[in-house]
Amino acid sequence: MPTMRPSSRFLCRLAVISLLVGALAGCGDRGPGSGGSSSFDAVLVAEPAEITLGAVVRLDGGGSHDLSGTEARYSDSAFDEFRFEFGDGLSHSSDVHYVDHIYTAIGEYGVTLSVVAGDQEASVTTVVTVRAPPPVIVAVDVSGDEVAVIGEWIALHGRGFREDNVPDVSFDGVIAQQVTFASEYEILVQVPPTTLSGWNDLDVDFPQDDEGDDVFAVWVARFALATDAWRGAVYVVEFGQADQYWPRSQSIEVDNAAVVRISADGAFALVGDARYQATLSPSVTVVDLTADWQPVVVAELSALGVGPLFDIAIAADQGRAVVSDATGFVVLDLTDPTAPVPLGDRQVYAFANMAPTALALSPDGTRLAVLSTFAQRVRFYSITPTGPVYETWSVEVGPGTQDLAVADDGTLVVLGGGGEGAIPPDFSLDNTSLTLVDMAATPPVNLHGDGVFLSLGSSAPIPIDLAVGSSGRAYVSTLDSNIADILAAFGGIAASPGTVSAWWDLVESLSGQGFGSVVPVDGMYEGQLLVGDGLFSAFGFQAGLAVRPDEHLYVSTVIGLGWTLEVLTGDHLAYLSLDLDYGVGVGNLATGEVEIFPMYSEPIVSYIDFQLNYDLGPLTALLLPPYAFGDVAIQP
Repeated sequence: MPTMRPSSRFLCRLAVISLLVGALAGCGDRGPGSGGSSSFDAVLVAEPAEITLGAVVRLDGGGSHDLSGTEARYSDSAFDEFRFEFGDGLSHSSDVHYVDHIYTAIGEYGVTLSVVAGDQEASVTTVVTVRAPPPVIVAVDVSGDEVAVIGEWIALHGRGFREDNVPDVSFDGVIAQQVTFASEYEILVQVPPTTLSGWNDLDVDFPQDDEGDDVFAVWVARFALATDAWRGAVYVVEFGQADQYWPRSQSIEVDNAAVVRISADGAFALVGDARYQATLSPSVTVVDLTADWQPVVVAELSALGVGPLFDIAIAADQGRAVVSDATGFVVLDLTDPTAPVPLGDRQVYAFANMAPTALALSPDGTRLAVLSTFAQRVRFYSITPTGPVYETWSVEVGPGTQDLAVADDGTLVVLGGGGEGAIPPDFSLDNTSLTLVDMAATPPVNLHGDGVFLSLGSSAPIPIDLAVGSSGRAYVSTLDSNIADILAAFGGIAASPGTVSAWWDLVESLSGQGFGSVVPVDGMYEGQLLVGDGLFSAFGFQAGLAVRPDEHLYVSTVIGLGWTLEVLTGDHLAYLSLDLDYGVGVGNLATGEVEIFPMYSEPIVSYIDFQLNYDLGPLTALLLPPYAFGDVAIQP
């Protein structure tokens, strides 16, 4: 049967019907945003959702749907009102589906959009986070001399600084403990103790903003101070890169300077009267070590006691100092070192305990050790906020006790042997010892047992000064056995003062290796002392001693005898000048080299025109007990 084909008229009718059905199916589509949904909702988008303070955020409700499903962004939507609550107390209402807003404070804000179409209303909330702009450091201000000194406050200048985003700051890995927010444009940083001298990478790390982190190159200087009691001067040695050092050309003028101590942060030094001066009212001079260009005197503390000043102690972890005189001591609160506040009344010693040649404070400043060589014991005082309290116990120490030092762990190290600080002096040449005392124990105890003194034997026959390094190694300056040759030569001159041979004997003895050295001592805590090779100075003998924190270098005061000798004919003198010389030495503990910077020379014997003249004043002052050969301190 043949197939029937539809007529063209039928096809046209079918097409018209199809178009009509399609038109009826789409009669509810009121615009291009229609999703065919009848849900009514509010949609809010923040662009961006995280902004920095001061930036604009656009809050857009254009994705909200009316009852027909048309989005609010299209003009044929049925929305009448858009109400925005910004979360900061402000609001905005209009017939526009978006608004721009600026927040005036950092934080998280809940933004609510309410949409209204006739009697229909819907709401939605989203969160906008407002962050502070990243801090920017423009410059590091190390003051006019462009040098950051240990203990000095330097400034970070920039913008965007906040009190809740104070950075961590370090100097080549040494963390600064004192970092202070000053303003949104300035942060203050104190150069921490133990920072290496020379160029340092100043690393600034903001905890909340990595964008603000930065690294700067800063030159850091460290000073050593050496006192010269006879000239009323304090000499300055500066450390530079690695093991570089050099003396400053200018000294600090301080009347009767003898004892010097530097604060734990390195910012200032206390310089005390010469111990052998017959003053009735000792004084202490305050030196600012962080001043531009040169350390300077900023205050003088007077009326601190009765009689000559004997020692000064400063606590390592507390702004507290003790100044001792012949009959007692006073405790000072050094929160403001230029205007110290006494803690309680001055403490007066019992008569039997006078002559306290050395002091030491525990690191936290709560216990004071007082050494009296008459009794060969160390006594203790508790230091309270209202003043000192005498403790009834004491610890026996080695004979000829003369000096105290506190190790980093708080152990008290006592030097015995009858040198500079001993009263009366003891020159037996074989009784030098170290005694270790646990200062924190109650009562304090000898670490190695009662009556145990670690002997140095003949390694330090006449000890003068003691320093303890951060490693726990002890360093002792001492007269060497060569001093016997010099004393014998002086005996020959006394017998024949006009003969050249007698003077040549003295010259030859003075021209030797030296008659005073610095010896390193290990094994204190183990109770078995290991004494290293001494570092000698041909200039004379080394007295006051301090070791740099890294224990590469030490600084010492050095006293020697110089001469000028001319022979007329035969065995007769034409001209002679025998001088007492004073200098500052720097010893390299790795190489064993000692370099001397001569500071002063004073004639004590002269022979001119057959006339022998004496000026024994400098020598007498040098030898009067308690001896004051000069003191040394290095910034920590």
